[in-house]
Amino acid sequence: MPSSSAGTRYYHFLSNSNALFWILQLAGWMGLSLVTYLALSLPYDQFEASYLAHNVLQSILGLFLSLPLRHVSRWVWAYPVLLRLAIVLFVALLLSAVWSALRLLLFMVMTGEQDLLKDFGGWLFPSIFVFVTWAALYHGIKYYQLLQAEHQSLIEVESRQRQEALRLIQMESAAQEAQLKLLRYQLNPHFLFNTLNSISALVAADEPDGAQTMLIRLSRFLRFSLDSDPIQQVPLAKEIDALRLYLGIEQVRFSDRLNVKFDIEAAVSDCLVPSLLTQPLVENAIKYSIAQSEQGGIVQIAARVSQERLEITIDDSGADDVTVSRSVNILDKAGIGLGNTRDRLETLYGDSHTLTAGPSSLGGICVAVTLPITR
Repeated sequence: MPSSSAGTRYYHFLSNSNALFWILQLAGWMGLSLVTYLALSLPYDQFEASYLAHNVLQSILGLFLSLPLRHVSRWVWAYPVLLRLAIVLFVALLLSAVWSALRLLLFMVMTGEQDLLKDFGGWLFPSIFVFVTWAALYHGIKYYQLLQAEHQSLIEVESRQRQEALRLIQMESAAQEAQLKLLRYQLNPHFLFNTLNSISALVAADEPDGAQTMLIRLSRFLRFSLDSDPIQQVPLAKEIDALRLYLGIEQVRFSDRLNVKFDIEAAVSDCLVPSLLTQPLVENAIKYSIAQSEQGGIVQIAARVSQERLEITIDDSGADDVTVSRSVNILDKAGIGLGNTRDRLETLYGDSHTLTAGPSSLGGICVAVTLPITR
């Protein structure tokens, strides 16, 4: 931050053309007096007050004579380069001649030396060098100021672009977070309504013990669901624990008609997945397989590393009157649960995930999810 602040102050100093001009103007002409003293007065032992006074006064004359050159340079700044250089060079030569004549006359008056007009050429050429150098330095500094101003403008534009990009990222992140929360919270009432219907059916069938057991397991599952952050990922082991709570509820409903198998590799237990990712997939398998089969069936949950990605599969043994080819299309006609899962995966992973359905070795369908491995 200090370097940035110092850079900003330096830029503002350079952009203040008038203050910079007068600082350089005074320093330059005072420096010329010093150079003249060292180059002429010392070698020729000209230590009298008149020589020293002339040295100072000629610099003061030069300072004021250079002011018209500044105004001319400003006036022709928008002209084509060659025309501008021609005009500035002409004015510099004219002012050089005027300065040479004035300081020569002043020297004759102040020192009493006479017959020096024949040396006018010797006074003119140094004057030309001084004024041409002055014009070159003036234009060089102006171009440097323009370059600095352009550079500062680019920095400010880049800064605004970065701030705008950051704002867009923050807005996208907030929108994604809100969408994930909405999708995740949709699961609670969806699952709750289905479970309450099952409890109502048990009560109507005069099975109070089963209804009570399901209510207890439902409270545990909902507590887990509400306690977990809706947008945070959880280790797969914790996800499987939540799935077991859900399956405990369903096994009260289906009793021995629901056979559940787990095949979870130990190496993937710490892989991170969206919370309650598998529950809608298992619920879908139970709805379209177990619930529609008179003899019930099997639901198998497996997780493994496949081609350096986490692969989670939900297999079922199928229903009595639903063909595999018909069941495979279930993703195209997904209800709330599967549609919710698909939207959550799309929001979280974009193109780096897959959600597919195909025939299962158990006789029904297999829904497979592949995700990047994060631990």
